[in-house]
Amino acid sequence: MPRERREQLILDVAGQVFAGAGFGSASMDEIADRAGVSKPMLYTYFGSKEGLYLAYIDRAGGELLERLVAARAPDPTPASMLRARITEFLSFVEEHGDGWRVLFQELASIRPFAEQVADMRERIAAAIQRMVEDGCPGYPPPAADAIAHALVGAGESLANWWLDHPEIPRAQVVVWYYDVVQAVVSGPGRPTAP
Repeated sequence: MPRERREQLILDVAGQVFAGAGFGSASMDEIADRAGVSKPMLYTYFGSKEGLYLAYIDRAGGELLERLVAARAPDPTPASMLRARITEFLSFVEEHGDGWRVLFQELASIRPFAEQVADMRERIAAAIQRMVEDGCPGYPPPAADAIAHALVGAGESLANWWLDHPEIPRAQVVVWYYDVVQAVVSGPGRPTAP
């Protein structure tokens, strides 16, 4: 098997193990066994358990960000683009529940991990801030930045709730989150000059 493909397989397995056990309890022996590779090979590819964890965070977070930025809508209106990005976000959570759990439910872990996740959150908030600025020109940059962070926090919380309620269809969760976001960006509390 080519190295790149083997690395992706290892990362898939590592995500399952990290999501199920948490970083501290995850076993490199279990990851190696489930991936069908030797433990020394894990260390050759990733250097350490921390290196494997960081590689997984980087891959999962990068994919989420790419999908949010690349989301396309049937028409270019801000509302349609918003719905497309919300749908893409929740599709990622549904398809990669392990990745989501590792990214956003392990935040209290060892410092380098929390810093990497915080960086990923900032990049996602920056993408949402650009979307708010493009779709809601009445919000100056400080307000758009604050709104973007609020929406990211709401999305994280909703995604965590949804993982505990998998019986709720994604389409319904998209509608709920879209309604929340719409209320925030177009509600009566439009910013006014001080």
